[in-house]
Amino acid sequence: MNRLQLATLLSWAGKDGLQGRKRLQKVVFFLQKAGCALDCRFTLHHYGPYSRDVADACDEMVAAGLVKEDGGPASGDMQYSYTLLPATNRLLSKTPAKEINDFQTLGKELINEDIWPLELGSTVLFFHSQNEDWEMALTKACKYKKADPNHEQSRKALALAKNVVAYSGK
Repeated sequence: MNRLQLATLLSWAGKDGLQGRKRLQKVVFFLQKAGCALDCRFTLHHYGPYSRDVADACDEMVAAGLVKEDGGPASGDMQYSYTLLPATNRLLSKTPAKEINDFQTLGKELINEDIWPLELGSTVLFFHSQNEDWEMALTKACKYKKADPNHEQSRKALALAKNVVAYSGK
């Protein structure tokens, strides 16, 4: 994931920014699984798929003064939020990341999704990507996350994962 791609993704969150590191990780994972060429490596983490590539790109943008990071231990709030600075928005308007623009609608939907379906749904998709059928992927994800696979929210997470794969045309 490069800076331009991350800036484009953050621009989809609007003036309120993207809320949470976990949300950022899951949105990038889903977009990549939908076919968006973000080139991030993901491993399974306690909160679902995690990429050091995403974390590093975000940290670099904050350190370079291109993205405003709010929250975290210094403020006593463990929830982070990421907002593009006005100068970064101006630069982005001159150099759009055309290769990911086809994913804007999906990206905005994911950014606005509740966190639990993102977390569980991305874990379902992680297991599904290991050649598991959907129901087995849901069962494994729910066992991993200590959730009931028959619960309404688990079924919603499964539907989200399926919709992302369908979006990619696979």
